[in-house]
Amino acid sequence: MRAYLDHVAALNRPPLESLPLPEARALFDQIFTQLGGPPVAVGRVENVEAPGPRGPIPIRVYHPEGDRAALPLLIYFHGGGYTCGSLDSYDSVCRLLTRESGFVVASVDYRLAPEFPAPAPGDDAYAAFVWLSANAQALGADPSRLAVGGDSAGGGLAANVALRARDAGGPSIMHQLLVYPAVASGAGSASARAYGEGHGLTNARMAFYWNCYVPQPELADLPYVLADNASSLRDLPPATIIIAECDPLHDMGVAYAERLRSDGVPVELRIYAGMIHAFFSYVAIFDRGREAVGEAAAALRNAAQTGART
Repeated sequence: MRAYLDHVAALNRPPLESLPLPEARALFDQIFTQLGGPPVAVGRVENVEAPGPRGPIPIRVYHPEGDRAALPLLIYFHGGGYTCGSLDSYDSVCRLLTRESGFVVASVDYRLAPEFPAPAPGDDAYAAFVWLSANAQALGADPSRLAVGGDSAGGGLAANVALRARDAGGPSIMHQLLVYPAVASGAGSASARAYGEGHGLTNARMAFYWNCYVPQPELADLPYVLADNASSLRDLPPATIIIAECDPLHDMGVAYAERLRSDGVPVELRIYAGMIHAFFSYVAIFDRGREAVGEAAAALRNAAQTGART
């Protein structure tokens, strides 16, 4: 990890948040594609679209090898601060999750800020979730065995989808896979002070992402923008929460796990010592990232064996 951080520092690149937005997004995609490693083989990949509030939502669906009918379905939301990230930059990790878990994995390309600030990303996430549930059988998946997941901003979206489904009586979710989820603003926490410089994700970049996602402060108080704003987390699906020790988002992930537990939701919290934000996607260089993906897949398999959540 230290060698990687030293290498990045030696590159002396301008901060992502200082670049014009198209360049920032291209750099994000380049880094995640390179550090995600060569894409592993899966059974097949298909591109579909779900109807969304402002137009079609692109979704990339990954099927395991030896594809069978009625496989469990993971609906995955990528990270990138609600501002960056794409189907291509998350291709490697979604392929790996598909192969390791045996799930059909649907990667959702929700609208990005600042062009579409809150609540647009969450509205797309929920619309895609509802459509995928309704069309699961046509995709070779079992609508009674749905999981939601994501990392960073995508972890926040997955948590929000679970909340919204609970409140709206939407499709049942058997499990949440939340990887260093952005469920609160994160500013000023002890982990942000300790790891907000020199550990990959910086406080300046988080502020940039936040200002894109929530350009007006009142947007942060809208329902399903930040999961931690929910008055209660009762009756949510069981969760696996994966966190990096040296991550500005560490504290919010731990606090959310504690809230879930206190509200009676089963939680498996896994903190990876010495790891930084995005390690889950950087499997080409971090063995512990590869390990974390394997543990996430094992948690999904266990949830699927338990069966549909009632």
